[in-house]
Amino acid sequence: MATSGDCPRSESQEEEPAEYSEAGLLQEGVQPEEFVAIADYAATDETQLSFLRGEKILILRQTTADWWWGERAGYCGYIPANHVGRQMDEYDPEDTWQDEEYFGSYGTLKLHLEMLADQPRTTKYHSVILQNKESLTDKVILDVGCGTGIISLFCAHYARPKAVYAVEASEMAQHTGQLVLQNGFADIITVFQQKVEDVVLPEKVDVLVSEWMGTCLLVGEKVFPIWR
Repeated sequence: MATSGDCPRSESQEEEPAEYSEAGLLQEGVQPEEFVAIADYAATDETQLSFLRGEKILILRQTTADWWWGERAGYCGYIPANHVGRQMDEYDPEDTWQDEEYFGSYGTLKLHLEMLADQPRTTKYHSVILQNKESLTDKVILDVGCGTGIISLFCAHYARPKAVYAVEASEMAQHTGQLVLQNGFADIITVFQQKVEDVVLPEKVDVLVSEWMGTCLLVGEKVFPIWR
């Protein structure tokens, strides 16, 4: 593994304050420490690092409670502190098969086609978004368990929100991303293939929308403490 001094840096990283540099770190007598990623993370800008669950990351500085400066594969950047731990075994859920079975069932197109074909269900979602479009305009929306993204697409089309973050843990998220692109809303809707408890969003959200309890649509307008 390369040392922190070998890390290529972008222009924005080179302009970081001195206290974030390796020199500042050594002056304070803080020793780098190796951690392991407990969840996948995709960088949202060039100052951050992307990594996969299980990869080892050298933490050079615990900059804040939420963001640390680290190195992986010769590259330096910020990482979310809640995505790493000292031992992987401590973070493995006891019953991972339950998640695999649950999210696996929602990863099939057949199930989602059946739900979309349920006209009373889909029509009601459409109606609720239309009735609340003024409340959604220019807001940041989080769609939990977005499935095919139908609710996110309704929001983007009728309410013109600032942004929609569509979170889906199953493999359906890959199809959702294509649907968003084909419908011309890639500039508004961002799809995350993660569990909502693991996702790290780039900003606070104003509104939560979610299909829960089978066919019940939840719309909650509130500033939720989910940010990068």
